[in-house]
Amino acid sequence: MSSNHTTSDSDAQSTIIQTLTKELRTLRSRVDELETEKETLERQVETQQERIDDLEERLDENDQTRKDLAKNATQAKSRAEEAKEIARSASAKACQIEATIEEDDGADTASETAQLPGDVEPSTSPLDFFANCRQYKVKQRFVDDRSEQNTYRALLVAKRWEEFATKRTTGDGVFFTREDVRQALIAIMGEQPHGTTITRVWEAMQNLGGSDLEERTRQVSPKQPSKEILTMDRETATGLLEDRYCHLDLLEDGAPSAGGVTPVVTKPTAGTA
Repeated sequence: MSSNHTTSDSDAQSTIIQTLTKELRTLRSRVDELETEKETLERQVETQQERIDDLEERLDENDQTRKDLAKNATQAKSRAEEAKEIARSASAKACQIEATIEEDDGADTASETAQLPGDVEPSTSPLDFFANCRQYKVKQRFVDDRSEQNTYRALLVAKRWEEFATKRTTGDGVFFTREDVRQALIAIMGEQPHGTTITRVWEAMQNLGGSDLEERTRQVSPKQPSKEILTMDRETATGLLEDRYCHLDLLEDGAPSAGGVTPVVTKPTAGTA
């Protein structure tokens, strides 16, 4: 083998080694760069995670704040309604006292009948009486204090005769069928009423209505079966919407009957709940 050939091989190997060494250095440099980038990205991820944790914490705090604000708003509204009712009651008492002084200055103080202002007519039935008192007080009496929901529902059904009662073609009155009562209860309760509820509300309407709301039968034709109806004349129906006792306070505990209204008017009928 000649010396020239040996030298050539040695030079080739040297070149390869130099090339590989250079590539190795380049790779190592790239690895170092990637390591640096990785550390940077890890720090960014940690920073972002901290930011996310902070935002989630703030979100929870904001959510709790919203809940607290909603609760406070509800409580404030409730207190405002109570304050409004207290103010109305105070005004009502003043009105009644004034009426008593002006209209019955010499009346027997032991009388069981409270005075009404001269322009306020007495009720004609328990239904007429309670329908014309403030709904807040009526609900408090029947629902909150006595758990007589169906009596209260009966009052609401009767007062919504314009929406759900059947109008007579002669225009002199209206009447409720059981289907009319069912439709009214759906609107009031927000759900389909049980058959027992319809029956109890029907009975409560009868008991409260007295002579103002009479039960009769109606038969459209001989081929159709007769139906029970609760009927009242137009004047009575209109009277349920007058709110003529809303400025008075006739439902306070211990309050006597008012303006010629018999005690049965201010006492719920037993067994109608």
